[in-house]
Amino acid sequence: MKVTGQILFVNVQNEIVCGDGSFKATVEHQLVVGEDLTDLEFIDIANITFMGLPIEGYKAFKQFKEKMSEMGVDIDKMVDDACAGLIPDSFIKEYEAKFAKINS
Repeated sequence: MKVTGQILFVNVQNEIVCGDGSFKATVEHQLVVGEDLTDLEFIDIANITFMGLPIEGYKAFKQFKEKMSEMGVDIDKMVDDACAGLIPDSFIKEYEAKFAKINS
């Protein structure tokens, strides 16, 4: 067997609260660290509640987003804004250092 490259994948979950606190969810990101790359990707959203009521499943969330869009609320933007800066550069640098140590 010949190893041709290594990549470190780190999944990170955070709770977000949007707006006045009526929208809550768990968001998951994946940090990808390799020899020539570092990337942070949004993976999933789960445990979604609106005004304390759960929104379960992809279809229900899609319908919820459509209804909110009709009222002028962009849920995707709201979630993106809540995720901005959620994973600090220091966390990313820590895993880049761990990868460098593993890879040396």
